[in-house]
Amino acid sequence: MMKKTTTKLTVVAKGCTFALIVGVVLQFAACSKNKDINPSDEEILSKKIEDIIPQQYVDSLTKLGFTINKGTTPPNIDGSYLFKPFTIKSSNIPYDTYLPGYVLIDGAVKLYEQSASDFSIKMLGKNFVGAADTSVVTAISGSGNKFTVYGKVKAYRNGGYNFYAFLMSGEKDGNNIKNGIAGIMNIDDSHTGPGTIAKGQGRVAFDGDYTSGPTDFNSKTAVITEKNTISSKPSQIK
Repeated sequence: MMKKTTTKLTVVAKGCTFALIVGVVLQFAACSKNKDINPSDEEILSKKIEDIIPQQYVDSLTKLGFTINKGTTPPNIDGSYLFKPFTIKSSNIPYDTYLPGYVLIDGAVKLYEQSASDFSIKMLGKNFVGAADTSVVTAISGSGNKFTVYGKVKAYRNGGYNFYAFLMSGEKDGNNIKNGIAGIMNIDDSHTGPGTIAKGQGRVAFDGDYTSGPTDFNSKTAVITEKNTISSKPSQIK
């Protein structure tokens, strides 16, 4: 039987190959770790948005005519704005009596504490999901003068509660928002009560004169009751 001869050159070659493999693995691990430690702005924003509203519901709202403004350099939109006449654009709710063109109660939104570092912003609304809405987690995207705000609202109705995505897009124009549009969609109905729209159902509405001017948010009073929440039946609330 022929004896296998291992030369020093072979050993050195194998050593070099092993060192090369180890080097590549360590470099890949270092890059992956560095990516986790220092994520890009796009990665930070994408994760924040996904935590608020899964992509499938974003797609559903865009099919209803909602506009998404992407980017990591949105304008500063801190302020309070009035949506009037707040007009239905579309709905995917079966037998919805709020047809396109239906004028809703005026909507008011307050946006504040916008952060350029983590794309967070705080949002309060009146007559969007319910008579009074507080987003539990919010993000903002956009570039130039265009923006989209992504919020999640917990709304109570008939002994249960649901989580809704509350999105708003527009273009900052001086002290106003131009082409303001809002989208509402149920994204979690696992604790719902009767008479509430189902998961995946929602509406899109817009400012009918295409200009949402500044307003005194605190003067827009609303009586908060369980029934003043988005439902499958007509009410004063969207």
